Amino acid sequence: MTESPEPVTSPGPPQRRGPGTLFWIVLTLVVAGLIVFLAPFWLIVKTGGKAGDAVIEVAKIFRPTEIVTTFNEWRELNATATDGNILEIATAESTERFSRTSNVAMFGRVLPGTTTVSEITVPATYRFHIDLKEEWNLVADGKRLLVTAPAVRPSLPVAFDTGGVQKKTQSGLVRWDGAENLAALEKEVTAKLAERATQPATRGKIREEGRTAVAQFVRTWLLDKEAWGEGRFEEIVVVFSGEDDKVITSEPSSLRLEVGEALP
Repeated sequence: MTESPEPVTSPGPPQRRGPGTLFWIVLTLVVAGLIVFLAPFWLIVKTGGKAGDAVIEVAKIFRPTEIVTTFNEWRELNATATDGNILEIATAESTERFSRTSNVAMFGRVLPGTTTVSEITVPATYRFHIDLKEEWNLVADGKRLLVTAPAVRPSLPVAFDTGGVQKKTQSGLVRWDGAENLAALEKEVTAKLAERATQPATRGKIREEGRTAVAQFVRTWLLDKEAWGEGRFEEIVVVFSGEDDKVITSEPSSLRLEVGEALP
């Protein structure tokens, strides 16, 4: 039996998609475009929300004004725990020379051969302190803490190394009072050292060292209160009571200690 070949059917015209199919294609493209366009904004909002929560959390922990009010309590405890209420803030070593001259004068003129000169050289150590119980003033200025500490005072009597004291005296040809003149000078040394310790020039030399000590003292308190570091107090400015306005506002006269900066 012979099989007859199947009739060949020619392909018809392509089927057209209806308007419903085209609508879904366009809608899909629009939705995909919106997702791509809005994704960065969603991430920003999400990240911003977390950052905002972190800022609010830090704000809850760090309250500058409340921290400042606790300083006086902490300071009084330290004043009680230390030797009295003194915080030593600076020392300065200096070799001081003192002389004493005596002579005999007549009719307003010094008689020849009557002059006696004595001299003492003293290796002195000046120490300066502030009184912890005197008035302090702390002001929070954002992340900066402005500190006005009590006035700087010398610790008296001034200490000196008796082993390093040098003495010499020279009497006039017609006088024999060198030993007495030298002894009188020795009695004046303690008072003379105290006088030099209170001079503005002497205190000015140690003032910057004193600012560093006060900044360290205050920073210890801030660390104790977990109030020093990034996002908390980040800068300490120190001035001393009694400094005039020009000193207080001038840049070199106020120590600025910042986070991460080592104390000199």
